[in-house]
Amino acid sequence: MYNKKAIKCYEEGRTLQEKGKLSDAERAYKKAIKINPDFYEAHTNLGNVLLDRGRFDGANDAYRRALKLVPDHPMLLSNIGNVLQLQGENEKAIGWFNKAIIQDPNYTDAHSNMGNALRDLGRFEEAVAVYKKAIEINPGLTEAYINLGGIFIELDELDEAVTSFKKAIEIDPGHEDAYNGLGNALRDQDEADKAIVAYCKAIEIEPRHKNAYNGLGNAFNDKDEVDKAIHAYRKAIEIDSRHKNAHCGLAKALREKDELDKAIASFRKAIEIDPGNIGAYNGLGGAQSDLGEIDEAIASFRKAIEIDPKNIGAYSGLGNVLSDHGEIDQAIASFRKAIEFEPKAVGAYRALSKNKKFIEYDDDIKSMESLYANEGNSDKAIMNLAFGLGKAYEDLGQFDKSMDFILQGTRLKRASLDYSTTDAESFFGKIKKTFSAEFFSDRKGMGNPDETPIFILGMPRSGTSLTEQILASHPGVYGAGELKYLISLATEISRASSTRQYPAGIVDLDSMALENYGKEYIARIRHHSKATKYITDKMPHNFLYIGLIKVILPNARIVRCARDPMDNCLSIFKNLFGRGHEYSYDLAELGQYYNLYLNLMEYWENTLPGFIYELNYERLVADQENQTRKLLEFCQLPWDDACLDFHKTRRKVNTASNEQVRRPIYKDSVKLWKRYEKQLEPLRSAIYDN
Repeated sequence: MYNKKAIKCYEEGRTLQEKGKLSDAERAYKKAIKINPDFYEAHTNLGNVLLDRGRFDGANDAYRRALKLVPDHPMLLSNIGNVLQLQGENEKAIGWFNKAIIQDPNYTDAHSNMGNALRDLGRFEEAVAVYKKAIEINPGLTEAYINLGGIFIELDELDEAVTSFKKAIEIDPGHEDAYNGLGNALRDQDEADKAIVAYCKAIEIEPRHKNAYNGLGNAFNDKDEVDKAIHAYRKAIEIDSRHKNAHCGLAKALREKDELDKAIASFRKAIEIDPGNIGAYNGLGGAQSDLGEIDEAIASFRKAIEIDPKNIGAYSGLGNVLSDHGEIDQAIASFRKAIEFEPKAVGAYRALSKNKKFIEYDDDIKSMESLYANEGNSDKAIMNLAFGLGKAYEDLGQFDKSMDFILQGTRLKRASLDYSTTDAESFFGKIKKTFSAEFFSDRKGMGNPDETPIFILGMPRSGTSLTEQILASHPGVYGAGELKYLISLATEISRASSTRQYPAGIVDLDSMALENYGKEYIARIRHHSKATKYITDKMPHNFLYIGLIKVILPNARIVRCARDPMDNCLSIFKNLFGRGHEYSYDLAELGQYYNLYLNLMEYWENTLPGFIYELNYERLVADQENQTRKLLEFCQLPWDDACLDFHKTRRKVNTASNEQVRRPIYKDSVKLWKRYEKQLEPLRSAIYDN
């Protein structure tokens, strides 16, 4: 029997431990042990307290002292294994778990904890077997189902993962980690809405669940609801300022909003927390590239490669930045390194195809075709390969085969989208209704008079990149690329109006608000360049915001790029865009959208005569110097010969046209649609017969 004073100290320790007063509980258990050194329960509970306080060596010693008093006790054997597992000594931990199981084959904690160690070693199939054994012994073991669900996510067996998490919730409907895991599995299944519900349930149960907030941010990012994502990431960081994944997620969301300085700061914070964070270095490189910091971006990707010489994401990111800045041969070499380390890297193959000029049926095409023929390919893999092969066969002049691949890729992409031409038509109609001639007349003289911006807009693939490259070759112009600032301002205007979304909400703004929005836009673009007189914004779909430009920046210049409709739409159709452009994956819908665009441009030109300068692509390639002189004259820029040698200008061009602007003017794409005339009949009919 133990001494009564020792028992009293022990009971006091248990009470304090239950109340979370761990340091006081530690002292009470130590006092009990001092009185009765053979009090093994006090040694055991002391180990538990030290474990909870993160003092792993002390916990290990306490459990081993208890084990000397009760040799081969399965709980103590398992506890020692648990400490070793938390210290990263997984192989040693497995040995101790096995000892516990030998003593008690039905000891579920030992089975479950061994599964954790196997998981951490990447031995996922073994971990699954161990977790299943634990569940076989105790079908109500919630943690085993949660851990099993996590392993199934690692194995990309997402249906099984969802089932496991739902079983855990069935056993314990109040288990926040089960809902968080379910959210992760649903998100990986591209079920962002359902994932958001699961994450919110986890947060409802545990309002300080940092990982659920981080997952919520990821799910909102998936839905392009960037502001909601930012809020969720910031909540995770508020709970844990060193949550590296939340800092990375926040940085990605800020980059999506073109808030590049803030994005870079967040990526750097993630790196400060975890200097070996390859994802943060890759993201930092991308943000630096967006900002035009070419050398810094290259250095970031190379740092990621230094940490992990086989990281395909780093090689692909490095290839993209080299490509965007005209270093095509080096970019191709980087994509080849990604493929060397992952022969099934379909994204790297598509990037390689985009940058390479194919002159023969070579090993790259054969490899893409071999991957394309694999059974079990995901739709995403097929799409990447189809667009890559379409580009390759167009280079070879095999146009029918090229279009067969493009049609396969676009069919799969269109099937994944929720797009309606009717919705687009409704939005275009609202724009025209809001921005009437009377609207502009009533607001004459309002806005910010700053002349810095030159907006280059039009349909994608209409010559916007070429036009910006010409202007950015002038010493008085900085080419900032495709900026999302007008989209952000439109979103802010929608939030400012209590009843109306953009565009209708702009009617509620007074002259001061319009001027302030103009100042805000100028402040944002000046982050890209402090010195040049003009800064270009070549977001093509800014044609939707011409009315907004007029009332907040009345002295801005707008260059509208125009191109033969069939060539323009064909060039759009051949491209797999990262986001947006949902109208572009069905020929009839593409033609319908193009007509909506033409109709809107006609409306702008009639309502705002002289405000928009039209630059025709075909005339530009046929008469480069004269058309360039007229363009510079419109922008009130003096002549500079560098504008004719635009292909020599080293700057970021992050569009499908980056290869084109690295060459002198050429005419290969004029009337290219004739090569595909039969397959493009639905497009021709939609544009010209309706």
